[in-house]
Amino acid sequence: MTGAQVVVVWVRNFSVLAYGAADDVPVTVVCRDAVVACLASARAAGVRRRMRVRTALARCPGLRVAERDLAAEVRRFEPVIRRVEEAVLPRLEVIRPGLITGPSRRASRYWGGEQQLRDRLVDAVAELGLPAQTGIANSTFVAALAARRQSGVIVPAGSDAPWLAPYPVGVLGVPRLTKLLPQLGIRTVGAFARLPAGRVAERLGVDGSAAHRIARGEATRPVTVQVPGENYAVGREFEPAVARADPLVFVAVELADELHVRLGGAGVVRARVEAVVQTADGRSMTRLF
Repeated sequence: MTGAQVVVVWVRNFSVLAYGAADDVPVTVVCRDAVVACLASARAAGVRRRMRVRTALARCPGLRVAERDLAAEVRRFEPVIRRVEEAVLPRLEVIRPGLITGPSRRASRYWGGEQQLRDRLVDAVAELGLPAQTGIANSTFVAALAARRQSGVIVPAGSDAPWLAPYPVGVLGVPRLTKLLPQLGIRTVGAFARLPAGRVAERLGVDGSAAHRIARGEATRPVTVQVPGENYAVGREFEPAVARADPLVFVAVELADELHVRLGGAGVVRARVEAVVQTADGRSMTRLF
């Protein structure tokens, strides 16, 4: 075992699969006039993520376009989260529908190794009829990138930086750096990582420094299932208890607004939100985002 810290489970094209589309039908999900996800049949016709809808339709005249419904994706991804929790990882963190992460070291020891952990995660998602790939690394960023490789990859502990080094700087996801760094002759993540941290902070600012830490293989934050620091909690108790979900959803929206105002007043930005629902018979359901 490598002793890496983070495992990521990725369901490719979940935004499209959530609509029940078959892979032989050219379907794409769009948001704000840009392609969010597309199936292999659409990619074969030249459709790509972040492409404008008009360009995508020009390349694939038979393309079916669906507007993204994030709330529906969250609902449809919930059975995947529940299955992974019950079968493999007791608690985990939801990055977005189709992508979840959790601490891997104890889980890999429990299941007999990192490869065994990966196999069990893939099998758990496959039971729901969905394809999954996994990646293991020291940071969530690298583990997510490793999951996107064919069949997924285990990056040995301490090897995040050299593993990332050959990638183009665009993989860091900072548009300004994607344009600027190649103009300075810096085209790979490895070349960017070799720059002095002080000069990067001075010339490229906060987002440049954050990308530089990733390039150097430094985890920007650990994966944890406990919320650190001061507790900014909001809640509502129903008396008497309600039996339908509609009032719960309505109150949840109000609570989200209330929490947003409290965080703004405190001058802080959320890194994680934990939602807890308790039932009248004493059961508790928790989800960490």
